[in-house]
Amino acid sequence: MKKSKIIFIVGPTASGKSDLSIKIASKYNLPIINCDSKLLYKRFDIGTAKPSKIDQSNVKHFMVDVLKDTERSNLRWFLDESRKIISNLSDSNVVPIVTGGTGQYIWGLLEGWDPPKIEPNKKLRNKIEDEIKKFGIQEIIKRYSKIYELDGHLDLENPIRLIRIIERYEAGFKGEPTGRLKNHDIDFLILGINVDRKKSDELIRKRIKIMLEMGWIEEVKDLLNDGINPKSPPMFSIGYREILEFLNRELDQKQLEEKIYFSTRKLLRHQDNWFKKTDKRIKWINFENSFKEADIIISEWLTK
Repeated sequence: MKKSKIIFIVGPTASGKSDLSIKIASKYNLPIINCDSKLLYKRFDIGTAKPSKIDQSNVKHFMVDVLKDTERSNLRWFLDESRKIISNLSDSNVVPIVTGGTGQYIWGLLEGWDPPKIEPNKKLRNKIEDEIKKFGIQEIIKRYSKIYELDGHLDLENPIRLIRIIERYEAGFKGEPTGRLKNHDIDFLILGINVDRKKSDELIRKRIKIMLEMGWIEEVKDLLNDGINPKSPPMFSIGYREILEFLNRELDQKQLEEKIYFSTRKLLRHQDNWFKKTDKRIKWINFENSFKEADIIISEWLTK
């Protein structure tokens, strides 16, 4: 089997992963494979910072707008679909750029994870979704931690991920997926965008304001008016669930922005656990000079 070459670009939310990926992809004529669970869904555009139609027409993007709001992603499905794409590109000697903030997807591809196939438990999912809505996700984590060993799992405050973890336990599987593909061997380069805390906070607040000015609230209203269920998987994404609270008059405008900010900060802490500064596989580049530094490293790596 041919050895695949893959470039991974990782980093915290609002660090410019997508912009950098598009610039690099444009220069070297490379495709991009999305590794962010939120971008999988059609019509959820503003709050996911989805690449524009122009960017998507200039650079080939895979794994964007591939799910309806009624469908659910899971690790096994994502890895299977992405591996097909990577294999086809490799057969054509094309090197993809894999980028996104969902650490489980990134490491699953890079390390060759082979998670078990678990059928969806719709009854359980609906039950937990109702509980999260009624009591809040922190309370639900606390309650289910008394039943299952949730400590040690990353990103528990992501409702979809929490539900999937509990679903795995219910099906008899414990902990994170430990299976690995046989003969998994890729030639990879991982670039991580490094942003200091103060700058990161500034970027997050700025991005939230821009998204709201672009019509994020109106986007959610339109989705609801078109019959999309407020309990659908993408509506549990950061920002969308807070806007639902705003539309239900549970928050005012200022509280909305603050709650989205704090939810995003929590996400960043989880991303820091997935992409550790001590991980020697990751070549960290500075946010302020990311394209120049990435360009030098990638040009050398592609020609070696």
